[in-house]
Order: sequence, then C-alpha cells, then structure tokens
Amino acid sequence: MPSINVNLADVDSFEPLPEGEYDVEVDKVEVRMNKAGDGLYLNWELAVIDGDYENRKLWMITSLKQTALFRLKQVFEDLDLIDTQDEEVEIEYDEDPEPTSQSGPRLLYPEVEGIEGVARVKNEMYDGRERNRVEQLTSGMKKKQRKVSSRRTDDDGDSRASRRARSGARRRVR
Repeated sequence: MPSINVNLADVDSFEPLPEGEYDVEVDKVEVRMNKAGDGLYLNWELAVIDGDYENRKLWMITSLKQTALFRLKQVFEDLDLIDTQDEEVEIEYDEDPEPTSQSGPRLLYPEVEGIEGVARVKNEMYDGRERNRVEQLTSGMKKKQRKVSSRRTDDDGDSRASRRARSGARRRVR
C-alpha cells in the first residue's frame, strides 16, 4: 500500500485574519448546492494581494435563493457588475462538474475572476472556533486602482476568456 511521511512539526495552525479591510483579488467563484439540497449558492474564494497577509485566502457565500438575493445584488452592485436599476441578471456557469456542497462548476458570467477590490472582514464564532466573515466586497482598492487581472488562468493554464469562449456547455440561472 502506498504511503507518504508528512512532517507537521513546523506547521502553524490556521488563524483567522484580524478584523479590517483587505485588498483582495477574486480567485474563483463556484456554483454549489446548499447542504439541504434545495438551492444553489456562489462560493467566492478571495486572495489577499498585499500587506502582512498577502496570499491568505478568504471565502464568502452568496445564496441564489430568491429570499436571499439581496446579498448577491449588493455584491454585484458594489463590484460595479450591474447597474442599480437592473432587474434581472443572467448567471452562467460551466456544465461540469455538477454542483455539490463541496465543489461545483466555475462561474462564467458575470466575469468576476481576477477582479480586485476591498473585503471588509469581521470575525465570528462558528462551531466553537473563530473564523473570518467577509461582510462586504467592494470595487476599488485601498491603495491602488481596481483592475481585472489578465494573468488569471485555470489549472491547465487557460485564460478565463479562452475557457469561456470554448465552453459550449453552460448553464444559466435567471
């Protein structure tokens, strides 16, 4: 049976970031199924892009259930992805893999991967442990201009635009 020896002696425990505002980049957004199996949500993975916590990850969830769309609308407005007058937004995502509570297909539209912004982070207790909660994600940077990174690629080295262009299999949520 194959095995691997792993040295855990110098591994730090995962500590939440201090509360505050962080310049971040949207690394990826996946469409996932909630644990109850009755609704989809967007799982946002953000990377801190400067300062003492550069390369640390933050996560945020926005539900696609009708009763919770206020949060998604606010995030899309704060990132300048929609106009405040927009009544309907088409959300496109890859056909594969099927959304589960642990993983799901990447969001294709609106294009959010590579967007830089500011995440306002608060800490909360969950299952007896302190964790970060992204309370707000806004366009703009604390120190820099907002931009969409052209260097963003997937695991195969494909750019986001080329992945979207060749993806014939897409799902849409309205």
